[in-house]
Amino acid sequence: MQEIAKSSLTQKYYQEFPLKDYFGFDILPFTSLVRFDSDEKIFKEGFEATYLYYLIKGKAKLFLSHENGRTSLINFIDAPCFIGEMELIGAQDKASGVTAITPCTCFRIDINRCKEKLLNDAKFLRYLCLFLSKKAIGNTYNYSLNQSYCLDIRLANFILLTEKNGYYREKHTEVAEYLGVTYRHLLYVLAEFVKKGILEKSEKGYFIADKNALKQIATKK
Repeated sequence: MQEIAKSSLTQKYYQEFPLKDYFGFDILPFTSLVRFDSDEKIFKEGFEATYLYYLIKGKAKLFLSHENGRTSLINFIDAPCFIGEMELIGAQDKASGVTAITPCTCFRIDINRCKEKLLNDAKFLRYLCLFLSKKAIGNTYNYSLNQSYCLDIRLANFILLTEKNGYYREKHTEVAEYLGVTYRHLLYVLAEFVKKGILEKSEKGYFIADKNALKQIATKK
């Protein structure tokens, strides 16, 4: 993680993403601007959350580790949105794991310095209720999508969502569980994409050789 020094860039982000509009008090004294690289952890799973983040650029993924060593992919996080709101309101004691997929730029709010203000701020809590409701609706839509469309459509969408610099390199076991399919079925569809020249398998993962074709599959109804 890199903290971005206060500068004209910081002011630009404050103007472009008016964070202060979500709060009934001046949040800026408790806020800094930070950047995470791809694959860097934003929240370490199981640790106490000491910051509330507002993602303004980039995308990340939420995951959960199990006692047997397996990891489940839970959801994706796209800018702009809050990260750590469930920990702030006490819905869970420890942080869920959040890892940056692409470089992520965030406002970081030090909740140790303003937690009481946040939890007693009617304006912020109203916004948070709306934010969490929209997130729940989005999760319902994603579940419906997984139940309603063929795997090639869902996998094409998934690849476009998670690709980095033209490569797709997510773990097959996690993806199969997230999409609700067998490991074998997932590998079969990936092999079909390779056979059609849409993907090319390499040491770095799967290179997206024909992004337009992948987008056409993703939007197929």
